[in-house]
Amino acid sequence: MTLTQLFDLSFHARRDHAALEFQGATYTFGEIDARSNRLAQLLASRGLKTGHRLCVYLANCLEMIDLYLACVKLGVIFVPINILYRERELTHILTDAEPVAVVSATPVPNATKVWSAAELTPEAAAFPNERPQVALDGDTPAGIIYTSGTTGVS
Repeated sequence: MTLTQLFDLSFHARRDHAALEFQGATYTFGEIDARSNRLAQLLASRGLKTGHRLCVYLANCLEMIDLYLACVKLGVIFVPINILYRERELTHILTDAEPVAVVSATPVPNATKVWSAAELTPEAAAFPNERPQVALDGDTPAGIIYTSGTTGVS
């Protein structure tokens, strides 16, 4: 079973139920599914494919959830970066993870390609609600999580 199949249990069976409340707005499972499908379509149009890595340097926000689900649906490896990390830690993660791009609300030092989180959602709105068809299996990696080290880098 894949993560996408597990998420589908809620996306389909609870489509009209509230899934998330954030900053005074409520989003249903169906809305979250559609948002992440459109974003997955956008990411695919930008060249992301299964096995690619996408770093995300954002505070808690709706886009973080959309990006995570879009990555899972494409088989893109989601790499969240703690917003408290600064240049040394960022450089290490970007060098080690080798992402195709970084999604951020702020400039990211040493990143070759940075996509603005504020621009992705409006741009994704032009894409269809359907999920891109990507063959995934239970061994498809979903994320790389860098934890803080006490004796060295993450």
